[in-house]
Amino acid sequence: MGRNSLCPCGSGRKYKHCCLGLQGVVKITEKPFELYSQLIGTIKIKLDKYYEADIKKQRDIFQDRFLRLCTTNYLPPEREPFFSDWLWFDLTDNEGKTFSSNYLREHGDFMEKPLLECLQSLNSSYLSIYKITGVENNGLKVKDFFTGQEEHIITKETLDTEIDSQPLLLGRLVAMPLGQVFSGMVLMLKNDDGQGDFIRKHIDYLHMLKQGMEFTSLLKHSSEILFGLFERANHKSLIRLNDIRVLPLADNAEAITTALKDCPDLIGAHETEGICWYDLRDSLGNARIGISNEFLISSTDLIDDTLFIQGFIRGVKPDRNWEIVHSLFLFQPPPPHLEHIWYSVVKDQETERWLHTSHRELDDKTPLEVMQETNGRERILAMLDSFASQAANEYSQDLLNYMVHRIK
Repeated sequence: MGRNSLCPCGSGRKYKHCCLGLQGVVKITEKPFELYSQLIGTIKIKLDKYYEADIKKQRDIFQDRFLRLCTTNYLPPEREPFFSDWLWFDLTDNEGKTFSSNYLREHGDFMEKPLLECLQSLNSSYLSIYKITGVENNGLKVKDFFTGQEEHIITKETLDTEIDSQPLLLGRLVAMPLGQVFSGMVLMLKNDDGQGDFIRKHIDYLHMLKQGMEFTSLLKHSSEILFGLFERANHKSLIRLNDIRVLPLADNAEAITTALKDCPDLIGAHETEGICWYDLRDSLGNARIGISNEFLISSTDLIDDTLFIQGFIRGVKPDRNWEIVHSLFLFQPPPPHLEHIWYSVVKDQETERWLHTSHRELDDKTPLEVMQETNGRERILAMLDSFASQAANEYSQDLLNYMVHRIK
């Protein structure tokens, strides 16, 4: 074939600018692992070449999105394969299509059968965590950490390992005719200090948020979340969910109020603008419940606090379900009809943050410290009045009014 001829893969490009560079990449071999690795590598090279110009324009945006739950926005070169797999096989456009599914639709009729089958399997693959359950002559037996599904994985060589000491494995399995293979790199994580439980709780929480979504589909559409959780578990770093939810109270508000007052794990914080707030004792993050005559609000950062409050309210009102206002894992603003709930929580959080922050105008003391002094409350109120006279918009004015009511 001439270098300037149209490439037979159907890309519409000249052969020299498309698949010429792939000559010799896939070689005939009787070893399944090598063959499948070559096929997977070839698919990724084709995708990289075909979408190179499109990706170059938005690469930084895509990478920031992939790393949004990690402890750093830096992607080490050795983790690049996880980003690339997410980019090709999981990231969807406005029509719910991935780069790889679009490529399959455009070029599938022109691809050789082995490459076509490999691309189809990659399109169906998803990132998950696995536990090793056995070692065989030509591979491993593993169990999906979330679904319990057992799989046989073809490996390059026989592994000599003890099952009892095995870490958790993060990888993407690709179903091939003779068995499963990992699409590329696999990360390992010790599970000696609750790391696996940390990840499982957050994935179960995500499943709760995505009610009705089949579990493997959940993993398929949330691989950047799983990658971030794995990285945080490795560094033993907590994640702040900013979970806000509301429970309408058509009746029996008094019963819940009594339960809140009597709960030894809760302590009264304050009552402002018709909402009585309670803090969860000994929490490492924000964990607060607010109740009015019309609704109950839960605002928590950490997964264990979120689960505790859910369980506590379920014991009082088992027939009621929370409505989600906001969560870090949803990556979207609150529903319009719940914006007033979200705003109530934001005002309370911002006020608490301000009250506990040292200010130069207060001789590097916090407003709470100043309020303990003689005429300290009056001094803080005068300070807020001064801020109000310079408020830039109605939202700033509303927040300042809330602060005044909170202090009074």
